[in-house]
Amino acid sequence: MPNKKAVRFSPASIGVSPFLNSVVLYAAVWYMSHSLFNQLLIMLYLEQGSDMREREHWKNRSIFIMAAIGSAIGLGNMWRFPYIAAQNGGGAFLVPYFVALITAGIPLMIIEYGLGIRTQGSANIALGAIKKPLRFIGWFAILSAFTINIYYCMVLGWTWNFLFDMGDLHQWAATAASSKKHFFNDILHISGGPWEFRKIHWQLFSGLFITWLVIWAIIKSGLSGIGKILLFTVPFPVILVLILLVRGLTLDGASTGLNYYLSPNWPQLSNSKVWLAAYGQVFFSLSVGFGTMITYSSFMPRDTELPNSAAITSFSNCCFSFLAGLAIFSVLGYFAVASNTTMQEITQGGPGLAFVVYPAALAKLPIWIKFFGLLFFITLLLLGIDSAFSLLETVSAALSDKFDFTRAKSSTIVAVISFIMGLPFATSAGLYWLDIIDHFVMSYAITFVAIIQCIAVGWILGAKTFTTEVNKNAEIKIGPIFTFMIKFLTPGILTYTMITSLIEEIKTPYEGYPLNSILAIGIGTLSLIALFSLILSCVNTKNDEEREAEVNKILMEAG
Repeated sequence: MPNKKAVRFSPASIGVSPFLNSVVLYAAVWYMSHSLFNQLLIMLYLEQGSDMREREHWKNRSIFIMAAIGSAIGLGNMWRFPYIAAQNGGGAFLVPYFVALITAGIPLMIIEYGLGIRTQGSANIALGAIKKPLRFIGWFAILSAFTINIYYCMVLGWTWNFLFDMGDLHQWAATAASSKKHFFNDILHISGGPWEFRKIHWQLFSGLFITWLVIWAIIKSGLSGIGKILLFTVPFPVILVLILLVRGLTLDGASTGLNYYLSPNWPQLSNSKVWLAAYGQVFFSLSVGFGTMITYSSFMPRDTELPNSAAITSFSNCCFSFLAGLAIFSVLGYFAVASNTTMQEITQGGPGLAFVVYPAALAKLPIWIKFFGLLFFITLLLLGIDSAFSLLETVSAALSDKFDFTRAKSSTIVAVISFIMGLPFATSAGLYWLDIIDHFVMSYAITFVAIIQCIAVGWILGAKTFTTEVNKNAEIKIGPIFTFMIKFLTPGILTYTMITSLIEEIKTPYEGYPLNSILAIGIGTLSLIALFSLILSCVNTKNDEEREAEVNKILMEAG
């Protein structure tokens, strides 16, 4: 994310008190949420007496793997990996990156695949089958995915706005300064801080609405419809990135960018922060800890192969990240040479790369500026949509499992509530809220879930029991090394990472935000996730009892 001190522009005169705007906004959100909650209670009551619905399944293993790859590959592959690699040793970063992939990424992926397949249920069911109190962790993961998707869809809303502005790309992105002004002033209408909401901006509202409409329509169509969408949305971004790469490599200065991206700085390997950055990148880019992979794998038969499927998904995600880095930095090298600046001056991660620097670089292309601009933002949309509907499916499937809702009903409930709760991100304070919530959920909530999953499988269920189940249908057998990683190495590294981050948090508040915003927005979000996770895990429904009986039967038959 951009430095907050650099983006806090002076508030313009708005004629109405920001406080009054905030009150009106949240009164409207509360009223609509309250009405939806009442409708939800009515639907719960009406459906309690229905028979448990038969669970859908993917058409085949290939579609399942494509769905998992689509979920794992997202916006972070385009704007985070290249920056992290360049800042942490360049080509040398690939060493700790692949070590992290093998020792943490793939084991966590195998755990989530295994949990979903062994119980044929969402994260709360899968973890609850190990020990009932672990249902709380399952819901904590699911509601974290729900929270992430609320602001993730707003980022896709930004992308729609940029697509609609492609006709004037050569003007608003003529320089890095004008591109920055366009993003922060014209798109985000950014205010001076997280409590200055001002109003909901119709462009952001429209982008958010279009995004939710699209992903709702995809999920509502069922697994067969999702499978057809995946045949387009997974391979097409790869083709588009290859086109951008070919164009980038033909530009003067491409070597400057690629040298900055790939030149190995071997002494950096002795820096512990580089290794932590590698583990963080692998962990967060694979969509583990959200309950998504548990949900997706639960739609596969119990005899599905696991280790090789997990390796294919993980390596595909990492290869795309590397490829995206080549495409990004070849164009940034051209931009650095054309604007007579250094790579250090123009390189940044997060939205600043995708929505500020890269458009400014595209605007300097000698020909086909709008064409390559469209390619880039269409790529972002396709990458984001796959991840967004996988997060929606995670929550939707959990509601269907607990309350026996139809797919259409559960996906509609989640989409409508998420859209309403996303309205604060369509205000002038939206970027601040997004930044704070993203930091706390990704740094603490998801890491916490992954640590508990390792403990649950490695120590409570038993690594030997889990390994035996996985190896029944495995093309690549797992053994003592896997056991060592999930019992000691992976949870140890993640715990160290989380504690280190927490210590830094105590010393210096994240990005210099006011303490009240950190407590209310960051800690408050985590507290709400925990509270509702506790409620959902403690309140039993008729469907919970039927699912539990079904899972016990499945596990007994499996021996």
